[in-house]
Amino acid sequence: MAKVGAELQALHESYLTAQKTGAPLKSPNPLIRLVDGRVVIDAVAAGDVAELKADLVALGLQQAASAGRIVSGQLPVSAIPAMAALPSLRFARAAMMTTRGRPAPPP
Repeated sequence: MAKVGAELQALHESYLTAQKTGAPLKSPNPLIRLVDGRVVIDAVAAGDVAELKADLVALGLQQAASAGRIVSGQLPVSAIPAMAALPSLRFARAAMMTTRGRPAPPP
């Protein structure tokens, strides 16, 4: 799983634990978005981005979109190890949610 970010590796470990215990899957990182057992990812192509996109869609990627060498979408958490083994993948990470801070209200 060297081509997968540590946050995705930790999420997959949480998935395996949830499978064993029957507990609901929860992300170990509150900034990682889960949607019905899928995680939003950004994956960088090792070569042809269309090939990576097709490979990820075959693994269950939904709402696939690409820009430059990056493919984004919602991947089933269970497919993280299979994604890591793809020759068309250079690297993948979870797409983290960000928030913009607002200034504190005046006293």
